[in-house]
Amino acid sequence: MQAAQTFEETEFLLHLLSQPGSTVLGVTGWVQLDSPQALAQLDKIAPHPKLVAIRPMLQDIQADDWVMQPQVIEHMRRLPQYHLRFEVLTYPQQLPYALRAIERVPELDIVINHLSKPRYGTTLQKEWRDCMKQFAQNPHAYCKLSGMVTEVGKGWSIADFQAHAEYALEHFGPYRVMFGSDWPVCLQCATYEEVVTLAELLTSQLKEEERNAFWGANAARFYGV
Repeated sequence: MQAAQTFEETEFLLHLLSQPGSTVLGVTGWVQLDSPQALAQLDKIAPHPKLVAIRPMLQDIQADDWVMQPQVIEHMRRLPQYHLRFEVLTYPQQLPYALRAIERVPELDIVINHLSKPRYGTTLQKEWRDCMKQFAQNPHAYCKLSGMVTEVGKGWSIADFQAHAEYALEHFGPYRVMFGSDWPVCLQCATYEEVVTLAELLTSQLKEEERNAFWGANAARFYGV
């Protein structure tokens, strides 16, 4: 489960997960990484056993190089000390800056959300292709096969995503790519069942053990749940 970009919602979700009967395994939260408040916020929520990661909404920030701020990088350096991962939510034009920032924190476990929302089709953007390949060379980097249908809109087909899925699997390998439903956002363009079927088709070439990794084991290992 992922929080919106408010600290209050992060606290609210963690409160829900503390209730008896909760079946959610983990929360990706938000803290103000470009503010001195970040450490106080992390000190407050990091002890919760179901906080697993932090995700700044880089895709919604006007400055593509926001993540390169020294204060942001310094707070990213603290995340492994809290046993937290970092989720990269970007568009392709923000990927080079995210890559440079993460190179400064080599011990940080990171996952690229939604394949970084490339322009889908049969042609792979050079900037996206080059950055994804460099991210994949980092053994701490994973990638989510998710958030695809809303980037194309209604009328999407498997052919829209085939080349990008193959590229991610080629470079990250089947043990560092994980399924993500992007529910409920996906409902704008597809049912949950259609998103699952799409992912099944895009990974049909994998062996049984690799499919099991994609559908759950990779995420469990990455998030420590």
